[in-house]
Amino acid sequence: MAKSKNIFVCIGAIHHDYLLNLKNSIINKRTNPIIHNTRIGGVAYNIAELISIFDKIQFYSLSISKELQRKISKNISIKKINNKQSERYYVALSDKNNKFILGLANTDVYENTKFYKIANIVNKYIIFDLNFSKDFIEKAINKLSTRNKIVVCATSVHKIIKIKKIINKIDIIFLNKAELKRLTNISKIDNAVKKILKLNNKIKIIATNSKNNVLYGDNKSIIKIKPPKIKVQNENGAGDALAGMMLYLLSKGYNKEEILKYSVACGSYYANGNKLSSKTDLLKIKNISRSVKLKKDE
Repeated sequence: MAKSKNIFVCIGAIHHDYLLNLKNSIINKRTNPIIHNTRIGGVAYNIAELISIFDKIQFYSLSISKELQRKISKNISIKKINNKQSERYYVALSDKNNKFILGLANTDVYENTKFYKIANIVNKYIIFDLNFSKDFIEKAINKLSTRNKIVVCATSVHKIIKIKKIINKIDIIFLNKAELKRLTNISKIDNAVKKILKLNNKIKIIATNSKNNVLYGDNKSIIKIKPPKIKVQNENGAGDALAGMMLYLLSKGYNKEEILKYSVACGSYYANGNKLSSKTDLLKIKNISRSVKLKKDE
């Protein structure tokens, strides 16, 4: 695919994320004080937000409020699937040490949305999260995979099975260890990656395992990537930052080692409580990437 601008399209979720951190150790069946932060979220949106620092991107999703629209980068062009306003949100609860406890998603409206037409899109990286229905995702990927690069960013262990029948149509997939296990029924992460590669030898797989090694696989090699040591402040969105950075670097023709090191460094940067805000921040990622270690799986 040509190295050009405006080659990204996202199809997925955009809504408010409410991030709750316990101030103290949790006391069951009692009121617990929290620290509360709000941000715009959704897996596809998180990826679009990072890419929009460097490039323009089209985003297909449900209608959003004027308030939300004002907060979004002008490099993200929202294409409304319908004009109906709908309430949806995600809540993440973490303990006093910022360790993720659970997430709560009020996102059924995505699942229940009816698509009457799939847009004609050509020569793009099309990034799907898995919030919309299995029927739509299968039809859209089957239609669009012949003339585009299809990217899937897994959304939860409950939704990953939506792509089981179309894994051979996907060019790049980002998922975590639990989602990979659900998709393949294999517990060991490297064996699960090998199974996906047998089903589709053209796919690129990126499997994360919290703050532990990230595994990358393609038809040439499987590589274990050791992230830099950091103090985790908030894991929510770190995997999406990794994905957004990798897709941007792929589109610009960076070599594999640079792509893997910079992408994992970016995920760690976000997990440490930071965010990119300008193109010059890429220098910070390059510096952090020096602490990322790659090892080919034997």
